[in-house]
Amino acid sequence: MRALIGLGVLVTAYGIGGVVTEPGVLLFLAVLVVAHDLVWMPIVLVAGALLKPAIARVAALVAASLLVVGVPLVLGGRPAGNPSVLPLDYGRNLLAVLAGVAVAAALTGWYRRSRKRLERPGGDDDR
Repeated sequence: MRALIGLGVLVTAYGIGGVVTEPGVLLFLAVLVVAHDLVWMPIVLVAGALLKPAIARVAALVAASLLVVGVPLVLGGRPAGNPSVLPLDYGRNLLAVLAGVAVAAALTGWYRRSRKRLERPGGDDDR
């Protein structure tokens, strides 16, 4: 176990050394921290305050995460010299996945509402 911990410490030290010696990596990490704190967190907090149902909040967070990953693929385009780079229709696929998230959220909301209605006294139990 001590050897595994020692190996982990060495790998971590190697990684930190790489970050400190490479200005591009350090700049990337600094931009990432600033973007997270000044852009992403306010958006998440405002969306959480505006969207009251938890299902809508979860669906919005999943959709935003998918957009962060998918939009660069959609906007990146395909290099003319190599058609095997980005070979799929990422715009269509992103829309399909976002539609799936919306349908899943809508079905979950419908299911929860119908269960609440059935569990209430005097609900639709006699149907």
